[in-house]
Amino acid sequence: MLIYLSLIEEDAEREKFEILYDAYRNLMFYLANEILGDTQDSEDVVHQSFLKIIGILDKISQPRCPQTRALVVTIVRRTAIDLYRSRKRKPFIPLCEDIPHTHPMPEPDALTEGSAIAHAIASLPDRYRELLLLKYDTGYSEKEIAQLLGMTEANVKKTIQRAKAKLQTLLDEMEADV
Repeated sequence: MLIYLSLIEEDAEREKFEILYDAYRNLMFYLANEILGDTQDSEDVVHQSFLKIIGILDKISQPRCPQTRALVVTIVRRTAIDLYRSRKRKPFIPLCEDIPHTHPMPEPDALTEGSAIAHAIASLPDRYRELLLLKYDTGYSEKEIAQLLGMTEANVKKTIQRAKAKLQTLLDEMEADV
């Protein structure tokens, strides 16, 4: 609460905020958690909501009244819904997990001689191999790959184009060696 109080200049406004904080913090958390179902996200929403309340603190005449309660509830609900919608638009991949459906390629020497394409793919640089597998093995679009890897869609397209050219060069070299 000290962080919030440091943002408020006047003593009367600080007292008003303290009353608001004590009266509504549990309700705010409950409402946010009801919408989001995640305690950390709910705490973030409560924090953002208090920052919004500080911005309009001069418009609140009485901290403990039905109108103020309705205002606080509205702010929390809208903030939680905004966070929920933004999370739905952006896919979330935890840092501790690998990209789904990708399998490490075996070393080129471990492959049989009859699988020239697999040998060539295994010989590609990791970045090229990963993008080709995401695109053609798992069926992700360039847009989805860009979101998964934090790249631009144009960068994904260009990298896949370069990977295919490198793969063609490797296949041509293997054919020439035979």
